[in-house]
Amino acid sequence: MAEFFSIITSTGLAKLASLPVGNTLTLTHMAFGNSTLTPYEDQTALNSEQYRCALTKVANIDNEPDCIVAEAIITAEHGGFWIREVGVFDSDGDLFAVGKYPATYKPISEEGTVKELGVRMILRVSNASSTIVTYNNGIMDGAANTDLSNLTFQGQKKFDDKADLDSPNFVGEPSAPTAEPGTNSDQLATTAFVVNAIANAVSNAISSLVDSSPEALDTLNELAQALGDDPNFATTIANQLGLKANIASPNFTGVPTAPTANAGVSTTQIATTAFVANAIAKAVTDAVNGLVGETPDDLNTLEKIANAIDNDADFVTTIQNAIAQKASKNGDTIVVAGKDPTGAFEVRNIKTQTNDPGAGTTLATGNVLLIYEE
Repeated sequence: MAEFFSIITSTGLAKLASLPVGNTLTLTHMAFGNSTLTPYEDQTALNSEQYRCALTKVANIDNEPDCIVAEAIITAEHGGFWIREVGVFDSDGDLFAVGKYPATYKPISEEGTVKELGVRMILRVSNASSTIVTYNNGIMDGAANTDLSNLTFQGQKKFDDKADLDSPNFVGEPSAPTAEPGTNSDQLATTAFVVNAIANAVSNAISSLVDSSPEALDTLNELAQALGDDPNFATTIANQLGLKANIASPNFTGVPTAPTANAGVSTTQIATTAFVANAIAKAVTDAVNGLVGETPDDLNTLEKIANAIDNDADFVTTIQNAIAQKASKNGDTIVVAGKDPTGAFEVRNIKTQTNDPGAGTTLATGNVLLIYEE
């Protein structure tokens, strides 16, 4: 026997056997229990009934006229129990069929999810072809109406709108319990799970990216502003560095400038042209002042001195030559060429002696010996 199955109870079989042709057997409700006991034919009730509701569908299965399918829906507001056994009841309240059902939990909204649960029970009835079974206001006649494709009854559409368990194709806004954060399994993911997972992933990624960055530089916008919104920041800095001189042995171009040091500074501070000009001017002034000293104003420049010596570049030689042409007032011999000695010396109040006194003659004091050259 299969692990999960359904059977018609002894009561159900007896009612079918005694059912006159033309009479009806009405199936009305389905009950759900959580017992793990194996169903048996003489069973009259579920072993642990948890919930009971009206059937939503009873019909023959296409191409299987001896089979009946009964369906019911547990609405969203009911639940909080496990389903392991299922029973179908007739209008007399008797258990018509019972089955062992795969363990399924029916949750309620307080447990974090809301869903309806559809349950289907298939029953094989040997005399189904001669049996009339009614569901609510619909009549299913195995002999006269084995084609149930056009049969409509209350609740049919509600059950048909349910998705299959195998590869369901949902429409509208299907929901499911939201998995715990970090769940990594075949459990369905809700939009809330995805949003939280994305938020956590983004937060972790940003935290890893930011790491220990200061608050003022922990966003891309702040970093961009710090870089002057320059997409070529590295190139810009490299170009600017190329225009800078090294601290060690710099090689300047253009017209470099620097603060002008105070006069008299003698350190490693850079000297500007202004500093040099001032230093030279002071040095020259000091040198000239030292050279001039207390020289009178009429001779305190080279021009004035040049004028004083008649601009004679050979003034010394000129003076020496002039001195060589002079005679001492006492004891010198003066040769006057082509001159009248008397006239030449009278103006100087020099007494003349016109005769040659001869060798060894001593001239009287104040007298000059004149030698005439014709």
